[in-house]
Amino acid sequence: MNRTTRARALRSVAPVAGLLAAGLLVWQGSYAAFNATTANTSDAWSTGSLSLTNNGGTATYSGTTSALFTETGLKIGDTGTKCITVQSGGSIAGSLKLFRGTVSGTNSAALAPALRVTVEAAGVAAATNVAANCTGFPGTGITTLHSATALSALPTDYASATGVAVATGTQRVAYRITWSLPTTGTTGGDNALQSSTAQADLTWEIQ
Repeated sequence: MNRTTRARALRSVAPVAGLLAAGLLVWQGSYAAFNATTANTSDAWSTGSLSLTNNGGTATYSGTTSALFTETGLKIGDTGTKCITVQSGGSIAGSLKLFRGTVSGTNSAALAPALRVTVEAAGVAAATNVAANCTGFPGTGITTLHSATALSALPTDYASATGVAVATGTQRVAYRITWSLPTTGTTGGDNALQSSTAQADLTWEIQ
């Protein structure tokens, strides 16, 4: 092989050799590194639950109970008090609030502002069942949520109501609700309340 032929052969082999060398470097770079890992396994998330029932002033708890107040034949100066116990059985804590529904009835636009409502709340033991006549309502640890507030002025949703803190598990909160019908201040105003009715749902909610 002459010099010219040998030079041409070397030039043709050089690119191939270069590719082989580059491939070897890539292989070494890919497989020659050290490695270590660590893992935190089985991460999981689950939600808790909230539940409420009330005794309607009786000894039986249910999600919905019949009317606590069915007052008739009222006159100026009358008043009355009844109790109801609300039971929470959730797996998470929350804030328990009371609010009213829409007021309806005959001439309720006059009677609802005239009726005054006081609402007091107190936590009781999980085995305590406060009756409608308020037997068993505690003498201490009482929170006054509303004091002589017009029925029409009671909160109408959760956001505007005042809450009572409730822990997890079975918890009971007793509510003492007192109503009164004071004078409007004038004979004409009092007489305008005759033959009137006012009706509204009371709702407890926990969040």
